[in-house]
Amino acid sequence: MFSIFLLLPVFSVLAMDLEGATPFLIGVAFGAYGLTQGLLQLPFGMWSDRVGRKRVIVIGLGLFMAGNVLAAFADTIHWMIVGRFLQGSGAISSTVFALIADLTRPEVRTRANAALGASVGIAFAFAFGSAPFFGEWLGLNGMFLMIVVLSAISLVLVLTTVPNPESSPLLPQKTSFWNMAKTVWKVPTLRTISWGGFVCGAGLASTFFLIPMILVQYGYERAEMWKIYLPMMLAGAVSMILAAIFAEVRNRFREVMLFGIILLFCSVISMGIGQEQDRLLWFVVALFFFFMGFNVFEPIFPSLVTRSTTAETKGTAMGVYNFSQFIGQFVGATVAGALYVNNFLIFLLLLAVAEIWFFYLTLSFPNPEKRNIVK
Repeated sequence: MFSIFLLLPVFSVLAMDLEGATPFLIGVAFGAYGLTQGLLQLPFGMWSDRVGRKRVIVIGLGLFMAGNVLAAFADTIHWMIVGRFLQGSGAISSTVFALIADLTRPEVRTRANAALGASVGIAFAFAFGSAPFFGEWLGLNGMFLMIVVLSAISLVLVLTTVPNPESSPLLPQKTSFWNMAKTVWKVPTLRTISWGGFVCGAGLASTFFLIPMILVQYGYERAEMWKIYLPMMLAGAVSMILAAIFAEVRNRFREVMLFGIILLFCSVISMGIGQEQDRLLWFVVALFFFFMGFNVFEPIFPSLVTRSTTAETKGTAMGVYNFSQFIGQFVGATVAGALYVNNFLIFLLLLAVAEIWFFYLTLSFPNPEKRNIVK
């Protein structure tokens, strides 16, 4: 996860140096990872239900490494797009969360997901704080090579230290792809969570595609971006911790989600004001609002997904959620790249409509039964 987050705050500005780069093609390259991640999350999650979690994780890490090698040697934006597509084919997020569910008892599963969330949060903070330095020191190609090394270490750890679940596989071989997908999709709470994942993914990709380029346009040095990212990370960490505590302990998932959507909407409004008034401050404010809102959802969505499905379809359910999240990243970055130059306000309007619909769906979102909450 550190490897993935490392690229977010600097990719759009470093990719400008590639041959043939345009805002639209940079947006496609930025979001290409999310497209293959999204399309393969569900098949990989279902596959892990059949053949076992660790086997799928190992294959996914291998594909991820291959994509990073190709991206490291890309000298044109078109080869970078191909490398990012291949990088995204290592779609193992749903399988990892399903493996955690396999290896933990129900009464401690929320804490296990929270522990993973904490490690992801630390990786996020370290990546965003160090990305400007690595970008200046290694360049885009060097960053991809560093990711290859880190991925190889992860592969060794998976093979040598991660235990195997006691029971596998859970899914009968005759169960079809579409039957499992329809079973998961029939659950109303999962549909709402999946739309929320799409909205958060689109906002994440578009925000961190746009804001770094806007900072550079206003004369902000790439190596100085940590001065914005570091306090942003601290604000995001506070919102994540408070959201997780309030949702889990007080069983107020719906109320926490509504508050998070309001923060996301404030981010869109701030970007619109910044565009109209041509002031950098408003874009920085938008970045803070978005990141605080985004972090509201990070610790609670995986927990809600596992609560809303059965043991036999955990991998599939996480696949549906991650599919929505990563497709949102592809759509967000691509549409932002296409509309950034001449139709920026139209892009903001589309994002606002998606968030309003998410707010409407969340109004009827049921809080889980208290018996499922870890005291």
